[in-house]
Amino acid sequence: MTDYYDPARRSPSISRRPGNRRSDTWIRALLARVQVCRVATLWNTQPFINPTAFVYRPEHHDIVFHSNLAGRVRANVERAGERAEQVCFEASEIGRLLPSNDPLELSMQYRSVIAFGMVSLLEDEAARQGLTDLSARMFPHLRPGAEMRPISADDLARTSVYSLKVSEWSGKENWQEMADQTPDWPALPGELLT
Repeated sequence: MTDYYDPARRSPSISRRPGNRRSDTWIRALLARVQVCRVATLWNTQPFINPTAFVYRPEHHDIVFHSNLAGRVRANVERAGERAEQVCFEASEIGRLLPSNDPLELSMQYRSVIAFGMVSLLEDEAARQGLTDLSARMFPHLRPGAEMRPISADDLARTSVYSLKVSEWSGKENWQEMADQTPDWPALPGELLT
């Protein structure tokens, strides 16, 4: 491990490329657009990544998602809580692949948010509100009690609703039109650059 990226000396939420870093306002806007995230949890030394729908709630500065009542996500979240361990969240937009005549400059267009925080299981009315917020974000035209039936106690007993309280986050963007090229090698033909 290099001293530059030692989490004991430098926050892992800070991008190493200052030109790609984005503001909190930019992060909130990306989280409002992107519908799928990945939440990374850990069981001992075994990492696990779960893709899922989510909603960012600015008033709570949290990210709500849900999973089955029992399973790997639920077990890992409960264990993280017992050990006071953080989890990691990622959401992104991906654009075009960017070719280069330099193998170290092959790239892609991306916009992404990484967040860290403690995750907890929501219960009762907090779980109902979290699920309502998630449903409203994913399907704004379907309202509980109007276009779909209300969220019942039985529904809540059959799912796990989580709140990831954001402690740190970072946003990065690399949406250049073309990857860097090296003058030390013949240029790529135009048809290979698109």
